[in-house]
Amino acid sequence: MRRVNGPLGLTAVLVAALTLPGCAVLGDGSESAAGNGSATQAPAPAGSTAPSGGGDVTPSASPSLDPDTPTGWGPTAGELDQARSATAAMTVEEQVATVLMPGFWGFAGDRPTPAEVAQNRVMHGADSIVDVLAERPYSGLFLRPEVIADADQIGELSETLHEAGDGPDGLPLLVSIDQEGGVVQRLREGVPAVPSAASVGITGDPAYARKVARENGRTLAGLGVTMVFAPVADVDPDGRSVIGTRAYSDDPDAAAEMVAATVKGYLQAGVVPVVKHFPGLGSVRGDSHRRLPVQRKSVARLVRTDLVPFAAAVRAGAPAVMVAHVAVKALDPGIPASVSPIVMQTLLRDELGFQGVAITDSQGMGPIFATYGPGEGAVRSLLAGDDLVLNSPNPTKARRAVARAVREGRLSPDRLLEAATRVTALRIYQQRLAAR
Repeated sequence: MRRVNGPLGLTAVLVAALTLPGCAVLGDGSESAAGNGSATQAPAPAGSTAPSGGGDVTPSASPSLDPDTPTGWGPTAGELDQARSATAAMTVEEQVATVLMPGFWGFAGDRPTPAEVAQNRVMHGADSIVDVLAERPYSGLFLRPEVIADADQIGELSETLHEAGDGPDGLPLLVSIDQEGGVVQRLREGVPAVPSAASVGITGDPAYARKVARENGRTLAGLGVTMVFAPVADVDPDGRSVIGTRAYSDDPDAAAEMVAATVKGYLQAGVVPVVKHFPGLGSVRGDSHRRLPVQRKSVARLVRTDLVPFAAAVRAGAPAVMVAHVAVKALDPGIPASVSPIVMQTLLRDELGFQGVAITDSQGMGPIFATYGPGEGAVRSLLAGDDLVLNSPNPTKARRAVARAVREGRLSPDRLLEAATRVTALRIYQQRLAAR
């Protein structure tokens, strides 16, 4: 489906998306009909097997395409081909593990305490995360606050994780952390303090925003962390949301400049930035950790306000976007964006033109865990068009549920392949960034 800019164009996209067959945007920017083997179709109900999202993982329309051709979100066309080949050779179970990013217990990955062993058995059915990685080729792991002590400990833990989890082809594990700065700086001991987004934004200096991100990214990269859940692209116009000082500005255009600069700073440091929380938590009431916030703005108004920093991030080459558990009333009432094919396709893929990795917010949060549970939450996220399922409270149930959905025909093998290919391509891209 062709990207249409502006609120009137988006309305047309929505109508078309709900009534017409989709089309796929290929890695070279051309288009093909969805009936020609594309992995991309129009939005479908949550129970549909139709895949969703940008079509960059479909075969190229031109066999002579230069492999160094950029895709706009990070990997080159050649790197996408490499990822596609690697993913197609995987078993379904390996592809499922690729699209999950679980947490774990243990300050030392290979030497958990008895209490940590008990927790890992509940989550993973194994004593330690090293034991888990020996059996399941997860593409990434989330450093939950419960496994973070100080810089030396994180450096040792990351080294252990990479030794156990880096792919046999040498691809580095995506080791992720919440390290925005300000109130959300999970690692504080032994590293420089990272200023809040608000304190960066008030300078009005994008070069400073880039510098802060570059320095934070280099600190993390030196400790073996390869992905950071930042920057926050939410706009808090009246200071009444849960975002507060995590936002760069109450002005969408000012925030957009800072978000774009921050994305570039992290990429310069060789760390994958994850822009959050799409489609915006700054102008809603309530905490999505506990209950489902409702975005009541019209689609046209969202495009003019909350989506502005996300659009800037996409233009800046953001390789990953985190999708929030917030309902967009104008598009899919009562359904979290993270499990809504309509919101994902209409806003993220079509309006913003984003072709990269879509990551869910934590699956342990109330709107997902309390409503769907770990298994159904993971399945619905992938059906909606997410590529990476973050921090399931029970990765074993999530993994089994996704594999079962594929076997039973509920989740299309093409949708799983699309998601796993994007994640694998992201790992290839991160490896290249870190080697510069």
